[in-house]
Amino acid sequence: MEIHPADRCNIDCFFCSTAALRGTDEVPMTRFEELLGELKEAGTRSLRLSGGGEPLFHRRIRDFLQAIRASGLPIENVTTNGVLLLPDIREMLADTCDHVTVSLNTADEGTYASMMKTSPRNFQRVVDNVRELTALRNQRGARRPQVLIQFLVWKENYRSIPAMYRLAREIGADRILFNGLAFLTPEQQMTAAETDEMMGLYEDLVRTDEYRRIGAINSFEQDLSGRVAEMNRRVVADRGGLARRAARFLRRDDLTVPEKLGSFRNGLRAKLADRASRGLDSSCLIGWHSMVIRTTGTVAPCCILQGKELGNVYRQSVRDVWHGEPYTRFRSELVRILREGAAWQHDEAADRTVDSLCGMKGGCPVGTFYYKPDIPFLRSFNRLLG
Repeated sequence: MEIHPADRCNIDCFFCSTAALRGTDEVPMTRFEELLGELKEAGTRSLRLSGGGEPLFHRRIRDFLQAIRASGLPIENVTTNGVLLLPDIREMLADTCDHVTVSLNTADEGTYASMMKTSPRNFQRVVDNVRELTALRNQRGARRPQVLIQFLVWKENYRSIPAMYRLAREIGADRILFNGLAFLTPEQQMTAAETDEMMGLYEDLVRTDEYRRIGAINSFEQDLSGRVAEMNRRVVADRGGLARRAARFLRRDDLTVPEKLGSFRNGLRAKLADRASRGLDSSCLIGWHSMVIRTTGTVAPCCILQGKELGNVYRQSVRDVWHGEPYTRFRSELVRILREGAAWQHDEAADRTVDSLCGMKGGCPVGTFYYKPDIPFLRSFNRLLG
């Protein structure tokens, strides 16, 4: 269950994708405590706090997090701009949260202030807050929360990609996500030459990092998947055989022994999963395993389709929404995508919830997020489709 605690934000990013939907609301505590009971009864596995606005900007965020902690429901992820990751908030998240994704977005005060339309001082606040969060986790000897730093790479900051990487490592990030901006004007979009330069910077990083900390290289401005795949093939070919790679890895002095062992395990796990999932089809099943509750009580299927209303938990119970006619209709639209496969086309008259992105293989970053590493599920799903 993804919940948007607050529809307000403490910064004003020029690229915000939810600003047009935003109001001044926040989830009322009385209804939220009731919702937690309904979610537990429904068998909810985890919560995700996002927005909307800035989730930590809820006026009673401490009560909000305490209610979650008391419910026993784990927080799978909090996505935040990090300005309000204050000491007591860090303590509560360290107790309940698996992942904290911080949208730092760039690597210096100047571009931060320009992108986020806020005081340059907030940049250092976020950097310090993240550093303190990772230090708190390490002091506890804990493995959570894992800290993910997101950078939004575009025309005005792509040359600082190496600085972004260094900064994320310096403050203790476990994963680094390079993404991009959407809905840019033609003047804001990268030229072909700038894209070539950007991909060269990414390749230099991948050769050093080998996806030990880099978790994603994406862009909503343009499809980079083919170029990233080509880059990865080139990097792998240049690395040589296993013995040569192992010797180079062991000689590296920028990783501790535990980091090297962890990196080896993660790399082996990813390689085995990639091999096992090769040839297996994956499609969006979000209508059967996830929903979004916006601050207004409106229920949407996912963050991409959050403007499509499937119910409202201020007027209905979670169970009534989940089993209601709009959700049933949404699932039937997804079933048509599954049945028709590559032949599917968006039908404006029949498809009231899904849009063209929903049927595009690899087009949506959300649809397979929750189950893609689950090889037994993928196999059973493919048998069902076959």
